[in-house]
Amino acid sequence: MQKTKKINYIRKYRKILSLSIIVLLVIFTTAVPGVRGNTNEPEDTEGSAKVIGVSLASEQASYQQALGNLLEAEAEHDPNYQMTVQYAGWSISEQEKQLKTFIKEGVDAIILCPVNAKSFLNIIKDARKAGIPVINLNMKVDTVSTEYITTYVGGSMSEEADMAGQMAVECLGEKGKIGIIEGLQGSDPQIYRTQTFLKYVDSYPDIEIVGIMEGNWSRQKAALAVLDLIKKDKDIDLIYCHDSNMAMGAYEMLKKKGLEKQIHVIGIGSEQIYIDAVRDGKLYGIVTQSPEFEASFAWSCAKRAAEGFTLRFWYKTPASIMTKENVDQKS
Repeated sequence: MQKTKKINYIRKYRKILSLSIIVLLVIFTTAVPGVRGNTNEPEDTEGSAKVIGVSLASEQASYQQALGNLLEAEAEHDPNYQMTVQYAGWSISEQEKQLKTFIKEGVDAIILCPVNAKSFLNIIKDARKAGIPVINLNMKVDTVSTEYITTYVGGSMSEEADMAGQMAVECLGEKGKIGIIEGLQGSDPQIYRTQTFLKYVDSYPDIEIVGIMEGNWSRQKAALAVLDLIKKDKDIDLIYCHDSNMAMGAYEMLKKKGLEKQIHVIGIGSEQIYIDAVRDGKLYGIVTQSPEFEASFAWSCAKRAAEGFTLRFWYKTPASIMTKENVDQKS
């Protein structure tokens, strides 16, 4: 009799325990966010997307604008990430404000193309303290600041300038007069695309630099700079521009003055419009630099950094010389 009671008790206990487990499972699967019961409906991930803040130097520069458009296109296809792209309009204070806002909002990663190489050390340090990885894109921060970035995605400005020097010397047959139109003063490309170019052509005693003008990455300002170079020396043979957008501005002014056959123009940057200009003989040549490569790798690096992956210190943009002779092979 006692044995029968014991068995009944055990059965009753097991029944109660089973019901309790079922109730707990129902509560757990309906009350805990992200845990679902037996359903084929997709999980609602609204509000769970990681956020990447992007601060680019200026949309007035065609290359920067291309980078912004390409980054936005990358983000459109990734539901797990949101992106905010902002332009600083070449203003250091505006870019500081953008970066401080990103840090305050606690974004998961920052992509930074700096207005000036030396201006953002303290803010980059603040991002590091906040645990926010910084992807330095296209225009490199200064040597001290590189300690606090996660990676750099971009070309070697010295390598590009060296290639531009090779192209200029080849075009002139090691003898002639060159004018230079620079990008924004203080930026990484402005510094090294001049310094390395001058170092390269200095080895050729019959090549003369007649003047260095500011173009600030603007096609219109580059066109005006051409007039200043012509005033300095009407016998100038070649104009080297720090980017291909300014090179097109230079060509347009030379054409207006009837000098497009007399004075050659070279630039840096390989968007399709510039490749076509080389093919059509408007530009003597360009050093290739792909915004598609840089945008794609910056986006990939930002996502991986946000997820805690370790990155290489530099994802280098490939560069090569493109002239009319090889444009159809490289484009």
